This record gives sequence, structure tokens and C-alpha cells, in this order.
Amino acid sequence: RDPSFLFFLVLSVQWIRSESAQPYPTANMTKYIVPSAGIGAFLSSYFGWDYFTRERKLSSLNEAVKCLNESSRVDEAIDFIMRSDIERSRDHLSSLSTRSLGALAGHGWKLVNAVPVRKFPKHDSDMEIERILQKFDLGEEFQAALDWLNRVPCDEDELSCTDEWFGRRPSRLAYLQRILQVLFLKTEKPSNTIHLDTTIVQFLYTMWKEYREDNKDLAVLALKTLANIAALGESYANAVLESEWIRILSNLVVNGISFEERIIAHKVFRNALHSLGLINYSLSADIYELYLCMGEPVIDVVLIHGLRGSVNYTWRQKDYFHNRTLTECWPKDWLPRDIVDPIRIIGIEYPSYLLQFTGTMESLQSRSDRFSEQLERAGVGSRPVVFICHSLGGLLAKKLVLDWLKLRGQTVGILFIATPHKGSPIADWGYEIVSEDVKFLRQRNDLNKKLDHDFSKIHDSIPIIASMIETKESNLIGRTKGIVVPRESAVYSRGALYHIEEIHHDMCKPSERTSPSYGVVLNFLRDSIVEARKRPQPPAK
Repeated sequence: RDPSFLFFLVLSVQWIRSESAQPYPTANMTKYIVPSAGIGAFLSSYFGWDYFTRERKLSSLNEAVKCLNESSRVDEAIDFIMRSDIERSRDHLSSLSTRSLGALAGHGWKLVNAVPVRKFPKHDSDMEIERILQKFDLGEEFQAALDWLNRVPCDEDELSCTDEWFGRRPSRLAYLQRILQVLFLKTEKPSNTIHLDTTIVQFLYTMWKEYREDNKDLAVLALKTLANIAALGESYANAVLESEWIRILSNLVVNGISFEERIIAHKVFRNALHSLGLINYSLSADIYELYLCMGEPVIDVVLIHGLRGSVNYTWRQKDYFHNRTLTECWPKDWLPRDIVDPIRIIGIEYPSYLLQFTGTMESLQSRSDRFSEQLERAGVGSRPVVFICHSLGGLLAKKLVLDWLKLRGQTVGILFIATPHKGSPIADWGYEIVSEDVKFLRQRNDLNKKLDHDFSKIHDSIPIIASMIETKESNLIGRTKGIVVPRESAVYSRGALYHIEEIHHDMCKPSERTSPSYGVVLNFLRDSIVEARKRPQPPAK
């Protein structure tokens, strides 16, 4: 690297060559050993000891394909193949295993469209779809959904007719919606799918293809169910990756019409690769991987939305719906550009409602139990973790850290965004018809008080805690305005505090990368990463 070193190196080599021409009596061996050892020590100290032991970079497509097929240096191999010339890569298509193709397709590899796939037969009649569904035995609930299609409506004067069978025959869309809802719920756990064969992959393809343009909800539900199916085992993963699905999903990952389509397609690939043994985690029904760096992440960033939120709705840029050019998910699009360290971003989703009888009600404890299991399955807890939480999501994060000892040991930071640690006065307005979520947010709720008290006992184990407080009044009922989570509730007893000039629901929706709220997120993550790097790092894969 500098002239003096090169001069010394040349002189040393010349000296050894001249001496090597002489006889080698044993007494003179030190003459050669000492200089050689000295030169080796000098080179090692100059370049570093790992200079001679570090793995050299991949240099050819053959080598990259071989590594990927053998699950060795996977990220490096994917990166090399993705960057390689398309025409040169085409010659290696037949050499790639199914799981290697799945790994490349999951990154939107253009050559996936040239991969030979199994074509699905086209079903033109309802009877053919019903015949496929009748093959599955998923219990009484599923059979009841099938029977619902074939029911015969009763006449009004038939007294023996029950309410369930009274009325008109359900529409085909209503029937398929119910079938897919049951399938989605049943396929969350492998124990429920013992009588489900890979024909389900074909059925879901038919549903998605037929309804993508006319019924978005039905098409998305088909994709979500496919993600569950891909996690069920090797045969299901192969059925997805060796069929027309691989081309469709690879295109959706990059060019999906909606953000929701893109992250669900990504989930299908990750679950399939887990079933085929290429990765060591899977993504359950309520877990979404929004961003994954190449190589080993320093931290997992876990996003938790609040009341009536979702991964698809909560984390979008402010005023997204008024300008379609804005980002649909600022953590996914902005953080990898502004955080230089490798990170993974996870979003969790749970249903929550304002009123009773609107949907399934869950307690904070049941959510904690469910997400502890799902997050662990997603690999969360194997490296340092930070939480970014909006409103009710902050209370769920506190409960998760309290209940899951392993997670507590790995949590290096929590950012509370307008979190009602002591409830919200707005929740006190409601009558008894409000949901359990709203009741939990009342200022005198004993469960929330206990949660705050219990968390205060362990919060010192978390190095970085920060809180963001809303300062603008939100539109409430009619012309009434008010602060949803006032300062005395939003301020946690420990950590940094930031006042943000936004209403409650926009606290987690920065309008620009220069927004104060986004600046708080960046500083919080950078501080958390400093803490994470103090901990032992997992070995590189």
C-alpha cells in the first residue's frame, strides 16, 4: 500500500531466493525460518490476520449457482446472480433448484418468467370449483360453509324452517368469501390441515385470477391463504414454486397494484423457503416482513399500530390518499435509505374496533400470547429488538416485553407514539356498547393501571425509551375537538420526550423525510443501534 512496504517485500523475496540456492544444513534452517516468519507476521499485521483466511468473493455464475443450491453464502449468491447479465444467466436456469428459483423470484428476478412451470387447468363452471372444495375435510365449520352454498331457501309459511335456512340463496361471491375466510383461519395451524392436499394451491390461483380486478378483498384473502399454505411443508411449497404462482408472485413483489399485494407476495416466498429449509423462520398470518437487508441485521424493528389501524393503513405517508405519488409505507421506503446499518422491519397486525358486535374481540393478554408465538416463529428475539408503537400499540408492546422474558432481554428500545399509559378522556365518553379495546383505554381502567405499574418495575432493563406527544386537537364528534391522548397520559415516566405538532392519527404519518416526527424516529433508531452493537453479535451466515 506504500512504497516502503513494497521495497521491503521485494528485498525480502530476493534474499530468500538467493539463499535458497545454497545447501540446506540443519544448523542453518533458522536462517530461512526466522525471516519467513517475520515477513508473515509483518504481512498479517499490515493487512490484518483475516487477510489470509477471509472468504474470497464469488467470481462466476457457476460458483454463485452452486452456492445458492447448497444454501451457502445465500445473500451473496443471490446478489451476484441478480446483478449478472440476463442472457448469461439464462444458461443456468436448468441448474437452479426449486428453492433457489424461489429465493431469486422473491427478489423479483426477471428471468423467472422464463422458468418452465406447471400450468393450472381453467375452471369454467361453479361445479368444478365445488368438486375441488369437496375433496377437503377441514371439520364441521368448513363443511357448514360448503353446505351454505347448496342450501334451499324456505317459504315464509314453513314453520319448521330455522332462521339459518330462511331467505334467499347466497350469492356466489358471498359463498366464496365465507369459504376463503374459513380456509384462511384453518390454515394458520398445520394441525387443522391434515386432510388438505396441494390441490388447494390450484383453487387459490383460480380465485385470485378471477377476482383480482372485480373484488379486491377476495383476491387479497386468496393471497393471504396461500401464504399460510406455503408454510405447511415441503410438498405445499413445491406446489407453489413449481406452478404459475412463482411468476405471478415474483411480479407482485415488485409491481403489485397495492402495498398489501407486495408484502403478502413476499410472505409467500419466505414461508415457502422456510418449508424447503433455506431460511430458519416463517411469517404467520398476522406478521409482515416490510424490509429485509442483505446479510445479518443488527436489529429487528417491530411496528405496532393502534386502535382501528393496520400495517397497510397506519404507516403510510401523511396525505397519501390525496396524492398517489407518496409512499404507502415510509418505514419500508425511507428507513433503509437513512439508516446505514443493516436492519429488518416487521409489522404486526391485529383487529380492533370502537364498538361491540363489530368483529372478534380480543383481550390484551390474548394478543400478547398470540404475538409472542408468532414473533418467535418469525425469528424475533434472536437479535436485538426495537419497538415503534402508535397509541394502543404501545400498551401491547409493554405487555409483550413483560410476558416474554427472552424478548425483554433483547429489547434495546421502545418508541411510544401518543401512547395512553394512563388512558384517554375520549374513551370515557362511550357507553357500554363500546368495545373492550375502548374500555381498556378509559382513565380509570384497572388493567391498564396494573400494566403501567408492572412495566415500571422492569423498564430499567430497556436502554432507550422515548415518547412523542400530540399537540394539535383532533376532530372528534360533530364540531367537537380535543387532544386524544393528553400530555399527562402520553408522557412515560422515563426516557426522552418530544412534542410533535400533529393530531393523534397523524403522529405516525410524517409528511416528509424532513418532518420532526421522522427525525425523532431516526435518532431513536440510531441510539438503539449503538446499544445493540454493544451486545454479542450472532455469527455471520
